[in-house]
Amino acid sequence: MNKGEIYKLKREFKEKYRSECYKHPFIFWNEKHADYTGIMLTTSNSPKYKNIELKEDFFESGFDVGFGKSESKSKSYIVPLHLLKEVKYEHLEKVGELTKAGKEFIAKTVGKLEYTDWVTHMKLK
Repeated sequence: MNKGEIYKLKREFKEKYRSECYKHPFIFWNEKHADYTGIMLTTSNSPKYKNIELKEDFFESGFDVGFGKSESKSKSYIVPLHLLKEVKYEHLEKVGELTKAGKEFIAKTVGKLEYTDWVTHMKLK
């Protein structure tokens, strides 16, 4: 795995994990012991969550996951969290990748993101 690659949980492994933790694809950022850290992608612009808007040129073309999702969900955002993802590598599939500009943006932004895991974060809400 390389920084800036986008992964999602393979369908056949969804029952092994908490569904709310792996509903969205995530941008791989670091390995931490046997686990990974990543930044969750979403197409939601809910002011409640203060998601951070990404630019279209942050995404490599030719992948399943890129900028936006549909006409009604035409933009992409990151959730302002740097999440610990406790998942086995073989349970993930690569579905996208950031461009150099996208990786540079995440590198500048990641230090401002709350570091946690999804379950802990949701308990705080």
